[in-house]
Amino acid sequence: MRYWDDMRTKYGFSDGGAVPDGAEVYRAVYIRAVNQLAEQLGSGVRATAYDRAGVHNWCLILFYDVNDLSGHTLDELAEPLDISAAEVLEPDEAMDEAVRQAYLLDLDSFVQVSVDLSDNFADFVTALYPVNEGDPLVAEVNGQPQHIYPGGRVRLAREVNTFDGTLLPVGGEYTVTWIDYHPPLVGLAAQSADPVVAITAPDVLVVVEIPSEIRADSENCEPIPPFHLRDMDDETLDGCGVLYDWNAVQTAMKRAAREQGQSVQIVNGYSNSVTSCDPDEDSHA
Repeated sequence: MRYWDDMRTKYGFSDGGAVPDGAEVYRAVYIRAVNQLAEQLGSGVRATAYDRAGVHNWCLILFYDVNDLSGHTLDELAEPLDISAAEVLEPDEAMDEAVRQAYLLDLDSFVQVSVDLSDNFADFVTALYPVNEGDPLVAEVNGQPQHIYPGGRVRLAREVNTFDGTLLPVGGEYTVTWIDYHPPLVGLAAQSADPVVAITAPDVLVVVEIPSEIRADSENCEPIPPFHLRDMDDETLDGCGVLYDWNAVQTAMKRAAREQGQSVQIVNGYSNSVTSCDPDEDSHA
């Protein structure tokens, strides 16, 4: 009975942090066997299963006077019971002997715990990539790759639940306070110095700003939003605004080049040129 001692205290199983799979089955086996022996040895108490609420170890075995358990079969005592009106007792000598003998019976061998592979594992492995310090959390939203960094700004593509149960609205903009890569999670706050109001998966976030310190050191020239249009002197074109879709920004670049009669370039979220277009030409790298 390798788990018996842990089930006898709320501090068992590392204070409840390491309860094994199938613990309730092991407990039922222990209780049923111990009570069978205790009854024949003339014990005045019986073991019962008890699921403790709150923190600490939930999987407990308690003892009660047999008179307080009248009406319950031995099998029923192996299922969680709440006998709050009765006094919890320590085992008597006969019960101690029943437990001693039960330890010699290899009761754990009667429990079969099945281990299965999660259906989600194949998708997880397909999306798995190595992470280096300072790498962005990469997510695809609306068909566009999003590079999410702590300190960056994002816009919500869908509503997100906050810690207090309210909803952050679609279109709301927030600062990223931290990121986790596996599983991918993002902490959001109104501003960088504010407390975190929500934690969400990244697939609801559209990046509106990569942090300036990241942009200053980056040579990334991939089509990573958000996009801006600039002339060849690196002056932002007035009226073109910020675009988030790669196909849409290419169309906007060609139109701007024709209308202004000058070459125009697309600048990505890292402030680096991705491609450019002359007034009478298609785009080119």
